[in-house]
Amino acid sequence: MSRLEESSIGFRKTNIARNDYDNNDQYTVGHPDALATGDPQGKGEVNGVVGNNTDVKQRECLAAKNQYNKNREYNAGTA
Repeated sequence: MSRLEESSIGFRKTNIARNDYDNNDQYTVGHPDALATGDPQGKGEVNGVVGNNTDVKQRECLAAKNQYNKNREYNAGTA
């Protein structure tokens, strides 16, 4: 083990102690905080919804003003 690796062990333990996620509650693609479940944290896709609650509200607000939507998509024929 190099000196850099040896010195990094203490720093790693200190940083993991401050982290919300640990070996018992790892942040993975299936973690509730990683999924768009209507809270401010999740960004991943759930049932076709992507982003946290603020992202979704902003997208809905902008889509209401936009002439293009699910029924009239923006593509080469409508551009």
